[in-house]
Amino acid sequence: MEQTGLPFSTGNRFPDDSMQYLRVTDLLLLPIVIFFIYYFAQAKKNRKINTNPEFAYYLPGLTAKVFGGLAFALIYALYYGGGDTIGYFHDAICWNKLLFSNPKGFWNVFWEGTTEGNYWLFTHETGYPIYWRDVPTRHVVRFAFLAAFFGFRSFLIATVIFALISFEGIWRLYRVFISEFKDIARPLAIAIIFLPSLIFWGSGILKDTITLSAVGYFIHAYFWLFIKRKNLFSNTVAIVLSSAVILMIKPYIFVALAPGSIIWVIDHYSSKIRGSFIRYLATPIFLGVSGVAGYIMLLMMSSQLGDYSVDRILDKAVVTQSDLKQDYYGGNAFDIGDLEPTVGSLVSHSHLAINAALFRPYLWESQNLVMFISGIENFFILVLTLIVLYRARGYKIFKYIVRNHLLKFSLIFSLFFAFSVGISTSNFGSMVRYRIPLLPFYVSSLFILNNYFKVASEKREIAEISKGFSLQ
Repeated sequence: MEQTGLPFSTGNRFPDDSMQYLRVTDLLLLPIVIFFIYYFAQAKKNRKINTNPEFAYYLPGLTAKVFGGLAFALIYALYYGGGDTIGYFHDAICWNKLLFSNPKGFWNVFWEGTTEGNYWLFTHETGYPIYWRDVPTRHVVRFAFLAAFFGFRSFLIATVIFALISFEGIWRLYRVFISEFKDIARPLAIAIIFLPSLIFWGSGILKDTITLSAVGYFIHAYFWLFIKRKNLFSNTVAIVLSSAVILMIKPYIFVALAPGSIIWVIDHYSSKIRGSFIRYLATPIFLGVSGVAGYIMLLMMSSQLGDYSVDRILDKAVVTQSDLKQDYYGGNAFDIGDLEPTVGSLVSHSHLAINAALFRPYLWESQNLVMFISGIENFFILVLTLIVLYRARGYKIFKYIVRNHLLKFSLIFSLFFAFSVGISTSNFGSMVRYRIPLLPFYVSSLFILNNYFKVASEKREIAEISKGFSLQ
């Protein structure tokens, strides 16, 4: 749509030639940058691996993210010829040129973002930004500007910087799970680091890359502050900063994080109360108080949450879902039924929404290579889910969920987030990106539960063998 009232406005159109951002100098600089990245990464691994065996996955994980980001950048530049990742970098280059041509004007743009009021600062020499209407995109452009500035204005090097930011966040998330479940380090590495969706959609210059990393930093700091009670100042700062990033770019992720986070802490400390009867009485009181406190907190944060505030979120879900069904999204739409802005309507569609976010597109719904790869991943997740449900024999699954607070949080967050994404999204292309924050938590939960069942089965076998020997 063409924007009006702005000089030389390009509207929301992407640059006409994305190949302009793939320069010969990039191919010369990129190997040098990657060499230094691996030099320092190898040194870090060598320092840590003797006391932290999980660092065996550090370099493979880093490699997956770096080359996943590069693959994403090249596919969108060479095959699609555009996309948000090109648009963000285009604006970042405009900002970089403005920095040197008009430093005073640049700082105005940097702090405010590109707005209708300062758009006139840009010229033909700097180029004209694409994104100025949507506030979250302005924040992404800030990150893209920094990556372009320190990445020699190279699209590929800036992408590598984004991949590094993402990797550091999910690596911290991985270490939280490892601290609780050391005996399944490899399955957890698959769930948190090596899932194709996390590698491809969570490594390029995108909103999703930034927010995925911020979720990792948030959970890591939250775990060490409230559960382990260590490094109180640094973890508090990390929680504040990661929360701010999430709220600036994708507030609904914070809305999904809040309930599980509160329950996690309440559940953890109520379990330490001596006496099962007192604990039994205290737990529902704590949960009730935390629920009211969480609701009040969301009400107080209405200005930061915008369309995702408590009083607007139902209407937002209906409008977004309706929009994403339209033909201009390329025929990748799916339908879970017509929604109404009522709690009852959302609840009645919840099972369809969760199923869509976790397991769709199915293999036969995939219309291109990217969706087909996502379909394979979804089939793997579906099969693993069915295996866990079969081994749990239904009700027994709750017996294992209550054993660990991190496991309980992961399931609460991932299922609530799946519901949120599935209920407000009707386009596969959008959903495979929007859902990536839930994947490491949900798939990790499946591996953890499967390990519990495996250990229980082995104990039963040992008990039966011992019983057989005693009868002899």
